[in-house]
Amino acid sequence: MFIRLFALFFILLSGSVSMHSQGITDCSTCSTTLLKAQDIDTLSVDELRLFTNEIYARKGYKFSNERYQDYFQGFEWYKPLADNSLVKLSTVEEQNVKLLQDRRKAREDERLVILTYFKGFKQLAVNGNDAELKRIFVSSPYAEEASIDYLKAVLVRMNFDDVNWYKNNALHRVEVDNGYVKMRYSFSVSSEGITLEYNYMAHSDLMEDFGTIFSDYMSEEEYAVWWVFSYENGKVVFKNIGMAG
Repeated sequence: MFIRLFALFFILLSGSVSMHSQGITDCSTCSTTLLKAQDIDTLSVDELRLFTNEIYARKGYKFSNERYQDYFQGFEWYKPLADNSLVKLSTVEEQNVKLLQDRRKAREDERLVILTYFKGFKQLAVNGNDAELKRIFVSSPYAEEASIDYLKAVLVRMNFDDVNWYKNNALHRVEVDNGYVKMRYSFSVSSEGITLEYNYMAHSDLMEDFGTIFSDYMSEEEYAVWWVFSYENGKVVFKNIGMAG
């Protein structure tokens, strides 16, 4: 009982605050207070869409999207109207909606630039353009050790049309178990940057124990290589190469 009451209190307390040091947490004050760019700077496409919809939901908008309709029906303040044409936004709300939508468009453009860059990057690997790939990484201290072959092995396995996002993070990962070793190839986006990774990671699941006469696999052979990029001023920039193992 105490746990339930504490959880309820925490939820109510969280819901009563619409701003914190890293931006907005809900749009309870969006009808009376103009948002600032810094309030929404770190929000993802999905969060920006949610807060835009929340402004409409607080005016009684009824959503055709079941996910949003079910979500807002969980709030006591949500009172859907019979006719969406009755929903009227105030001047403050209209300005906040525009700010949220403009920021969302900018975020979507960022995603497009990133994925377009890596699609082109993959094409270099598919076409065997090693000279251009090496030119990009020539300044890295690990350029020699981090073989272009490892990078190409990652790129050719990535489907950049099948990258999915959760908030500001994205991932596409392929794991191969060839009966001897498990290898992982991945593309990811996070607060740490944009990363391509080649990971010669572990012995095959096929092996009961790799320390026997039936296999010459040694864990000392395991290693990983990763290439880190960032998104800066509207373009993707190579930062460094990391290695372990």
